[in-house]
Amino acid sequence: MAGYSRPAYLQQCLANLELSVCIDVQMTETCHACDYVLPDTSYLERLELPEFYGGKVPAVAIRDQVIEKVHPNTRPVDQIFSELAEACGVGQYFGFTVEELADAQLATVGLSLDGLRACGVSSFPEKAFKYGPYPKWKTPSGKFQFASDACEKAGLPRTPQWLEPAVAVPEDGKSFRLIGGKQAVHTHTQTANSEPLMAITKQYGLERVWMNASRAEELGISDGDTVEVSNEQHTGKVQVKVTQRINPDALYMPSHYGCSSKEEKTAYGVGLRQMDYVPFRIEPGYGGICSQEAVVTVKKVGA
Repeated sequence: MAGYSRPAYLQQCLANLELSVCIDVQMTETCHACDYVLPDTSYLERLELPEFYGGKVPAVAIRDQVIEKVHPNTRPVDQIFSELAEACGVGQYFGFTVEELADAQLATVGLSLDGLRACGVSSFPEKAFKYGPYPKWKTPSGKFQFASDACEKAGLPRTPQWLEPAVAVPEDGKSFRLIGGKQAVHTHTQTANSEPLMAITKQYGLERVWMNASRAEELGISDGDTVEVSNEQHTGKVQVKVTQRINPDALYMPSHYGCSSKEEKTAYGVGLRQMDYVPFRIEPGYGGICSQEAVVTVKKVGA
């Protein structure tokens, strides 16, 4: 929930459901908003299904259990689904283990679960990409298409087109387009509660917002100052990184921070959450959350 636009609205949506259940490994904002939480095991405590991926040389990889369960009342997702199915009277459709399913999937490419467990990754050099005749695509024309009749039929543009941004940045000297994005050390909001990774964040001040140096000078803001970032949806305070490496009209806010779940003790209260500032919106047809369509004002705290 914390990774999508306007978490407060999403919390209301979940509250209006007849039943909401979350499966997770930690008490996230989504867990707090749901009626029930089914505690999952971490990736180190469970076997996952094989991951087939393409590229110049296609391959398959597997992530296996390497430690015993730490908390006895947790369950891997495959067990949760199977037991729920049994309780709902449809257990006959889940009469297999995750090991059996993985083995069956691997058998389609001539491998076995035991064999892949021994090496972790197996490639298929005989299936490597080779330049040659123009490939036939799975499209109505058999060619690579830049126009879609299906999109047109659904009332959407048939070809990619320029659309004006939903919001414009006022020329008032204090407004910025809020942009966000991931940092190399974190994965969405899921890893901010990891102590080693949060230690990196704090060592380098990765929770800071980025502001263009010329705009900062105009606003009397120096590198390391605490600033107040506001719009009609949220107001919060955070330190700023002043740099030339950003567009003057943009304010960058990393998307991993601003955790509001007190049970996530390492992440709680560190930085601001970009999505608190982003209006709820779903892009028609494609489902994007339009996370860069927000404008904020910035001022130095105490100025």
